[in-house]
Amino acid sequence: MRLEELVAAVLELPPDVVTDDTAQHNTGEWTSRSHIQLVVAVEDAYGVSLSLGEIRELTSVGAARRILEGRGVPVG
Repeated sequence: MRLEELVAAVLELPPDVVTDDTAQHNTGEWTSRSHIQLVVAVEDAYGVSLSLGEIRELTSVGAARRILEGRGVPVG
């Protein structure tokens, strides 16, 4: 599953509106609760365990992409 599709599913957004710029500060659906759901979904989908620092940094789709790519995880 592409990262944008994963985020769209968790935040219950249309997939075509999710971009690297989709972030906590500009997306009302990205609440503290959905943030935790997103962390779990990313860990499950990509087979990683995010550190506390990475969880804090995961504030946008672009940040999630950078975190995953930094770990060598291909993000579709």
